[in-house]
Amino acid sequence: MKIWIKYLAGVLIGIAFALVAPHQNASFASIVEYLAELAIQFGRYSLYPFVFFAFSLAVFELRENRTLLRLGALTSGVIIITTILLAVTGLVSVLVTNPSRIPIFVEGASETVAVGLGESIMNLFPSSAFEAFMNGLYILPLCILAGFAGAGCAVDKVSAKATLALFDSLVRVAYSVMTFFVDIVAIGMIALSVHWVIQFRDMLASRAFTDFVFLLLFILFFTAVILYPAIIRFVCGKGNPYRILYASLAPMLAAFFSGDANMTLPVLFRHANESLGIRRRISSITLPMFSIFGRPGTAVTVTVSFIVILKSYSSRGIPFPDMFWLLGIAILLSFVLGRIPFGGAYIALAAVCALYGRGFEAGYLILKPAAFFIGSVAAAIDALTAIMGSYVIGKRLNQVSTRELRFFI
Repeated sequence: MKIWIKYLAGVLIGIAFALVAPHQNASFASIVEYLAELAIQFGRYSLYPFVFFAFSLAVFELRENRTLLRLGALTSGVIIITTILLAVTGLVSVLVTNPSRIPIFVEGASETVAVGLGESIMNLFPSSAFEAFMNGLYILPLCILAGFAGAGCAVDKVSAKATLALFDSLVRVAYSVMTFFVDIVAIGMIALSVHWVIQFRDMLASRAFTDFVFLLLFILFFTAVILYPAIIRFVCGKGNPYRILYASLAPMLAAFFSGDANMTLPVLFRHANESLGIRRRISSITLPMFSIFGRPGTAVTVTVSFIVILKSYSSRGIPFPDMFWLLGIAILLSFVLGRIPFGGAYIALAAVCALYGRGFEAGYLILKPAAFFIGSVAAAIDALTAIMGSYVIGKRLNQVSTRELRFFI
């Protein structure tokens, strides 16, 4: 059975159960939340070993082929372009649709929420390189260590033969382990969808977020069905661009109901390699980089959310110069959320409110009931961007072996 069918079955079972379960019971909600967190940790469990060994081998092979810098430039370009494009899409969408204001029913002092840029930089090079394996949320230090390991093997290839053979074997073993966990996460999708539905019902109970929800869902639909297929057709030429959308169904389901980038990454690895045929030396670099830096979903949801907040507080809207400021700050913040795989969009929104000032420092609190939904849409767009971007990069480097649709996992 294909993975997306397993995940969809888990989601449907969870939704059906959530609709008849006593969701207002505090004990039940607490148990479901615990099981959802357990499912997310289970999904992350196999990520680190594969990322380290695969990233190291990919750096070595790309250095040997002298394509490492080109891959880095292409990845950076796709991340920047898609983030700018999605942020502009969000701005235009919210200005055109003009969603209804949200009643200001939250009072009190603002919570302390920080992006933690300084701490993120400090964590890049911990006191011991082995500490990179200890932080289960921030994969960039692990990628840096893996990059040095791969580059070190390229410097002395004779001495590194045994190391490369060991790493190649460990990559295969780690991938087999990751395959098992990706399949079993289908069971965890039941708990994740139950928890998601409970939050969704609580959010819709106030009837204040209906327009906001439909707007974010429209942006997700437009990005997946129109915008990205058009980009793929333009860049890659002939071919059915909806093959990539089909390959992204399971990663998008995992991302939407978990809201977690690290849990989604193993699912992305499997579909990039086994469905789209992207060579592992490409996807082992691009997918972690998209997971760390490629957060266009955050940029678009933050842009839309902040304008909704301004409309809720004032009918004057946002001045034209402030639109460019908002686009710039939303884009920049999306690049520095690698340390926060879960809930980064809401944290970025809080940072935008604090930086904007003018009495809006606590404005993000009116969207607190919808924080999980903002994270869901952002994570789904990020997952779609990662697999789309990796495919485009692989095609540009001639590192994609086309596979028939019936062989997609």
